[in-house]
Amino acid sequence: MGFSSFFSKQARKPAGLFGRFFMSAVFDFGNANLNNLVFEKMSVGKDDQVLEIGSGTGKLINRIANQFDWGTAIGIDFSETMVTMAEKRNKLHIKNGKVRFIKADFDEFPLESEQFDMVCSVNTIYFWEKPGVTAEKIHSVLKPRGKLVIGLEDSEELKKRKLSDDVFHLHSKSEIESLLLKAGFQNGIEITSSAHGSTVLNCVVAIK
Repeated sequence: MGFSSFFSKQARKPAGLFGRFFMSAVFDFGNANLNNLVFEKMSVGKDDQVLEIGSGTGKLINRIANQFDWGTAIGIDFSETMVTMAEKRNKLHIKNGKVRFIKADFDEFPLESEQFDMVCSVNTIYFWEKPGVTAEKIHSVLKPRGKLVIGLEDSEELKKRKLSDDVFHLHSKSEIESLLLKAGFQNGIEITSSAHGSTVLNCVVAIK
């Protein structure tokens, strides 16, 4: 296995010492600007019920939970390495009942319909094996007028990197908009782009 394939698979599902030490640093520092964009677009309320798909090291969900009085957040990730790290980072919020982490595949884990005010996800859409299924499930777990916020790097920028096509499935902005419309997000889809150095970041906001 070449390094490109190995790195791509670790980006999708970090594991072992490489995932624990190297990929966690990549996520914390490499996702910082995207986390900021997503957090700003979310406008988290004090009593909101929030789900993060692919919660990684738990950095974003920690910031979300800091806004809560009675709100709660669930982070779901299928990497045991990431869930362990996220739980350590969020010990106090977990103790106070504000945060819970689940090791599972979002597509397969049972969740109640109309459970969340917001769903967010950063740098995971490339790894959705069945994008239509995932988008439809997100729509189903959101309350009426609930908000989905997705952060991702621009596909044209990612094409310049040596990433495995078998792991990374890139989507243009128009493809993402079409995907969400088909999933039922008919009340507004906004995609904004911003440049951070040589990197272009996109933030998608869709209302149920």
